[in-house]
Amino acid sequence: MKHLTSCFLILIVIVSSFSSCFPLHEDEDHHFIIYFENLWNKSIVINYHIDWHWYDDPFEAYSDSLFFKEKPLSEGLIQYEIKPGGIDSKLMKFNDYYEIALEDKDSVVIYVFDAEQPDKKDSECFLVRYHLSKEDLQKVNFHISFPPTEAMEGSWG
Repeated sequence: MKHLTSCFLILIVIVSSFSSCFPLHEDEDHHFIIYFENLWNKSIVINYHIDWHWYDDPFEAYSDSLFFKEKPLSEGLIQYEIKPGGIDSKLMKFNDYYEIALEDKDSVVIYVFDAEQPDKKDSECFLVRYHLSKEDLQKVNFHISFPPTEAMEGSWG
């Protein structure tokens, strides 16, 4: 019995290692990239994270003091600048499919800043914050923009 258990565990490890070797692919039901397009006439900076515990009111849970460091934007986190008319497809590339990773009440949180004011405090450059559930992302086909489109209505704070 001990030998059978060991063989079963080895088989699981082998199957798991093979499945991780296959690259992710995108189709209408599988997305591992969120595309962010800058439709504004100025450059923007975006930062994002996944909130695994979406609150009843996500906008209330995100107070400015939790995110803003009150330092110049240029001294902040890694900068992902998007020029006017540009599309970012690298920042929000995930190591799994968003459809699988985002469960009920999870969300992708995206902060957008005015990149043309890098010496001002981050709170002074802040433009908008998006909270996007899996359903929100599916509704806009994993393409987000600033300024928000009508299809994105209700997903920003």
